[in-house]
Amino acid sequence: MPDWLPPILGTLDIAAFAALIIGVMWNARETRRSTYINLETEALNIFRFEAEHRAVLARIFNEPEDRPVDLDDEETVVANNYFLQILNLFEIAVRLRSRGNLDPMIFGTWVSWFLEVSEMGWFRRNWPDYRLHYSPDMRGIFDTYFRTVPDLSIPFEERRKHFFEAAAKQMRCRTVRKWLDNA
Repeated sequence: MPDWLPPILGTLDIAAFAALIIGVMWNARETRRSTYINLETEALNIFRFEAEHRAVLARIFNEPEDRPVDLDDEETVVANNYFLQILNLFEIAVRLRSRGNLDPMIFGTWVSWFLEVSEMGWFRRNWPDYRLHYSPDMRGIFDTYFRTVPDLSIPFEERRKHFFEAAAKQMRCRTVRKWLDNA
């Protein structure tokens, strides 16, 4: 073997290794981007469901806390399906975030959506029935919040603070912990 060949082969090995690392990093970035797009697309499907069932859901969204709406069996299925679809997406967001596959800023926007849902009387009343279908991380967020804020009698700003604290602590996420500082 000529004396000049080993240095060239070594350089080629380093270049191949660098190309492999760059490829892995590019693939991970593309996977995160694709996952985010899929998550947002599924959120759009929930918005479509909401629009299609607006008559039922508007009653739930606007119900007074002290006077829950009375839904018939079909309307109850619509309401439960709506919240279960949202919870399934939240579950995915929580799992992706806990694995480092969802940007903390994106997760913060989802935490805001979690809070909106937790403010609805139907959801609060039905959470005990829903909760066992979800991961400990997800249960931890809502359970902690509902323990801290058992009803909606305290001002919204304070409830919001408690919710973000519960989510930040459960997910060990500094971005969510500081989210309201940047609001």
